[in-house]
Amino acid sequence: MAFFENFTTAIRDKWLNYVQDNRAWLELQMNNVSVRTPDGGRRPSSLLILGVINAIEPKLSNLMVPFYKLNSDEDALVDVLGLNFDPEMVLDGKGEVGPTLDASAGDDPPLLEGLEGLE
Repeated sequence: MAFFENFTTAIRDKWLNYVQDNRAWLELQMNNVSVRTPDGGRRPSSLLILGVINAIEPKLSNLMVPFYKLNSDEDALVDVLGLNFDPEMVLDGKGEVGPTLDASAGDDPPLLEGLEGLE
């Protein structure tokens, strides 16, 4: 389970970096389409989140096929990946996303190490 926690923490951090770098257009997009989150906030659509995280972490596609075969509900996939939260609340320091693993500053944890043969 430590692998998956490390994996979802890394994905969450990359998602938050993306949101921070793209706040202006995401805010415009969310004025039209947004999803309520359990923390009382809102987030972009599940399809947008899944598309972005697959683009910023290409090795994620190795897991998306089996995940999607198990459950094709995009909202459930976002929830399993730990991304069903309001990123603005987290970035503004007004919300938390739950426990994270400690990582050294500046280190990107290796994702899906050893899965090179699955490509």
